[in-house]
Amino acid sequence: MHLDLEKLWTAAGVLAGLQVTGFTLRINREIEMGGKGDLTWLPLADTLNLVSLAVTMLGVFLAPILGISGASAALKAFGLSVLLLAGYPFALASHYEMFNPRTRRTMTYCPRQERIVLSMVAVAVVAYVVLASTR
Repeated sequence: MHLDLEKLWTAAGVLAGLQVTGFTLRINREIEMGGKGDLTWLPLADTLNLVSLAVTMLGVFLAPILGISGASAALKAFGLSVLLLAGYPFALASHYEMFNPRTRRTMTYCPRQERIVLSMVAVAVVAYVVLASTR
């Protein structure tokens, strides 16, 4: 598939906007919780979003600008970023232990549901990287 950098950067710019907006909403929630005296932390689900944003910024924008990679590698980085972002809402829901309505939330940093979803995302990322590196 051939895609010029201009079109890719347009799509990646929209993706980055969504990533930053989502992260801003989460940070504002944590600030609100901290103001109430509750513990605040950065869940691993949010780290997944930040990694996706880093891949977008470094792999799609910065590397081609610096001449480190071309449009093909940028497209693959974009795909990886999309994959990571696709896992984010599932990881966030699992952080709040929403996939089993019969149990209460444990309030642990990384509950079992989140570990399962993050493991699934990690397997998908490894599979993607292997496939992308062979094409």
